[in-house]
Amino acid sequence: MSRDFSRKTDESTLTTLCPRCLDAFRNARGIRVRRADLRQTIKEPCTYCQTRFGFDYYIQPTSPKTTYFKKGRFDDESECA
Repeated sequence: MSRDFSRKTDESTLTTLCPRCLDAFRNARGIRVRRADLRQTIKEPCTYCQTRFGFDYYIQPTSPKTTYFKKGRFDDESECA
């Protein structure tokens, strides 16, 4: 059995992040960060800080199921008047 997946990833979310900027993204809610190529050995300049070097990552929003919806009936205009 092979571990290769043929998922289509959005190349527009490919970003180079240094370890410091990577921590900022990992601590943010609603964002999923995963490494683009685990075998990458050459580091590139960070997209955000432009001072340190890092690896390529895909930054994607998490599933919409985790969003918060306020409970209440605000769609009925007769009750608001």
